[in-house]
Amino acid sequence: MKNGQTILLLHGWIRGKNARTTYHKTIEEFEKEGFTVFTPDMPGFGEAPIPTHPLTLNDYSEFLRSFINTHNIKSPILIGHSFGGRVIIKYVSSQTTDVQAIVLSGTPGYSPVKKVKWVAFLIISKIGKILFMLPGLEKIADRIRGWFYYIAGARDFYRAQGPMRQTFKNIVGEGIEEGMKKIKVPTLLVWGEEDSIVPVRIAHRMKETISQSKLTIIPHVGHKVLIDESHMFVKEVLSFLQSL
Repeated sequence: MKNGQTILLLHGWIRGKNARTTYHKTIEEFEKEGFTVFTPDMPGFGEAPIPTHPLTLNDYSEFLRSFINTHNIKSPILIGHSFGGRVIIKYVSSQTTDVQAIVLSGTPGYSPVKKVKWVAFLIISKIGKILFMLPGLEKIADRIRGWFYYIAGARDFYRAQGPMRQTFKNIVGEGIEEGMKKIKVPTLLVWGEEDSIVPVRIAHRMKETISQSKLTIIPHVGHKVLIDESHMFVKEVLSFLQSL
């Protein structure tokens, strides 16, 4: 491994803060090691404008391609947290790239939500407007919606605004198993042992699907490994890169 390499870190479904602020500890750790780190706000997140229409996983893959070309990034190491990892999987499986390696953390390569919950989520999203027009319910509509979406495992959908709600459904509704099978670059999966959003069982399935992949599980941490255990995360990534 040589200093001067470029890392492109793609954020998860963040709210409010921009990506560089959200992952500042991890970014600083990598920069101390001599890496150049890009952390763009993808459309609809952080300081990026809300899109005028719903986007798909392919749209975000195209955003990544355009960002890499615009900044003339060569042989990058792609790191994706949660949703960002899905974008990376789509990108490397559908584009001709010179990506050196990818690192995925808390990425739902397979849906962590049971089918019954997903069906409940779709039903709620379709009938919600009608239901909450009933007398007496409009005043507590937000509270009821929040509870239903929490039960259905779709809190990010509830918090999304405008076109980002349909964007959320587009993103989580697209299967990426075939994309994972096409990945031909070294891949590191870094998971929190206590991840309740994308459980470790998902990581094990992804490891079996992605060739040239390695799984590392960090104890006593949940979904936000890059944020809550930045030092340990960077240590695992450096060890992985040194082994290539």
